[in-house]
Amino acid sequence: MNNLKLSVLVLTILTGINLSFSQIKLKGLEDFRTPQGDWFEVKSVEVDSVNYQFLNFKKGAGVFVNGEIGKTEHIETQESYGDVELHIEFLLPKGSNSGIYFQSRYEIQIFDSYGKDDVAYSDCGGIYQRWDESKPKGEKGYEGISPRVNATLPLGEWQTYDIIFRAPKFDQNGNKIKNAMFEKVVLNGQIIHENKEVTGATREGLDAAEVAFAPLRLQGDHGSIAFRNILIRKLDNTRETKLNTWVDLFENSEKTGPNYDFIVNGDATEQEANTMFEYNGKELKAMYKWKKTAAPYGVAITKKAYSSYDLKFEFKWGERKFEPRLDKIRDAGLLYHCPVGSYAWPSSLEYQIQEGDCGDLWNILGAHCDVLKEGKVLKIEKRSYSRSKKWTNEEKPGWNQVLLQVRGDSAKYYLNGVLINEITNATYGGLSLKSGFIALQAEYSELIYREIKIKEVQF
Repeated sequence: MNNLKLSVLVLTILTGINLSFSQIKLKGLEDFRTPQGDWFEVKSVEVDSVNYQFLNFKKGAGVFVNGEIGKTEHIETQESYGDVELHIEFLLPKGSNSGIYFQSRYEIQIFDSYGKDDVAYSDCGGIYQRWDESKPKGEKGYEGISPRVNATLPLGEWQTYDIIFRAPKFDQNGNKIKNAMFEKVVLNGQIIHENKEVTGATREGLDAAEVAFAPLRLQGDHGSIAFRNILIRKLDNTRETKLNTWVDLFENSEKTGPNYDFIVNGDATEQEANTMFEYNGKELKAMYKWKKTAAPYGVAITKKAYSSYDLKFEFKWGERKFEPRLDKIRDAGLLYHCPVGSYAWPSSLEYQIQEGDCGDLWNILGAHCDVLKEGKVLKIEKRSYSRSKKWTNEEKPGWNQVLLQVRGDSAKYYLNGVLINEITNATYGGLSLKSGFIALQAEYSELIYREIKIKEVQF
C-alpha cells in the first residue's frame, strides 16, 4: 500500500470523513499492458490539410499514437473494469479505422465517416457486429447496431466520445443473468445510442467468453489513430431505487460504497480532490481544508443517474473566497440531468446557487429547456450557456432550504418554501433529456451543504 492510500485510509478511520475519487486518467503508456507494439507518446499531433495524413508530431506526452505507419498491436489497460463511464478524444487521418473495445470484447467503431448520409454499424459510432464463422456466407455477421445519427466531424478535428457501459452480470454460479449494454453513447455532443444490449462479444473481440471485469482495449492495427484525455469513471454497484422513500443522496454503504465522486478541474490528484471536498455522512463541505490562495472548481457528482424525484438540502456560505473570484460574489450550483459525469463542469441543467441569484436557471453546454410560467411556455435561446432569472428573491442570510422537484423533462425550483422557477421540455444531444447524474458544485468559495436527501417517485 503506498503512502497516499495509507494516509487516506487513516484519515477515514480517524475522522469519519468519506473519501471518493474513482475517476482514472490514463496519463502514459505505462498505464497500458505490454506488449505495446509501436505505440508512442507525443505532446500534440496535426493532420495535414492537403492529404489529410498525420503531420507535425511535437515531442512530449499526453497523446497516444499507434506507430508511424498506423498498423501495430492493440493496447489494453493495466486495470480491469466492469461498469464504467469513459471519456476519450481521438484524431483520425483520411481513410483510417479503429475502435474502442470495452472489456476487450465489445466494440464502438471509429471510422472516417464524415459526410455520409446513411451510416451503418461499421461507421463511426456503430456498435460493431458479432460474428459466427459456422454460418453460411453472407450471414456470418449479425447484431451490428448503426448510430442514430452521423455525428462525425471533418478530418483534422479532434472528436469526443462519452460512453456509459454496463458489463454483463453473472450469478454466484457464473451463469450470465444480464447482457452487456451501452447505456449511453455520446459522439461530439450528439446521443447516438441509448440502452443498446449486446448479447456477446463483437467481432475481433479478445475472447467469446464473457466476464465481469476486463481491461479496456484500443485498436491499433487498422490505420493511424491518436488518442488523448482518456478518463475512466467506475460505476460498479450502483445502488437500488427505493420509491417514495427519503434517502441520503451521497449515501456511502458497505454494500455499494459511495454514491458519489469528487471531480475537480485539471489534473487533480486524489489528495487534492479530497481536500477540496469532505463529506461526513451529514454535511458536504467545500474548500474548508484548502490552503492555497487560488483554487480549482469541481463537483461532487452521483454515480447513479436519476429521472423523477424530489431533492432537498440546506446550504450556507463560508467566509473565505479564492482566486480567481476573490472580488466576486460567491457562486456554486446544483446541476441535474447531467448526461455524463466525467467533467468538473458537465453538460446539465442548473439550479443556480449564487449570492443574489439563487434559483436562476442555467442551460449548460448543450442541455436545454424552456421555462413554464403561469401555464405559458417561454422559449430560451439555445446557446452554450443560457439563463432564465428566478421569479422572486427568497434568499436569506445563513442557512437556505432548496427543493428541486424533477419529473422527467420538467422541474420546479423552490427556495425556502417558495416556487421561484419552473422548466419543461428538457433536451440534450437531439433527444428529450429525462434523466442524468446529480452534482453539487464548488466554485472558489467555502460552502456547506447539509441534509442532502432524495426521494425517487414513479412518473
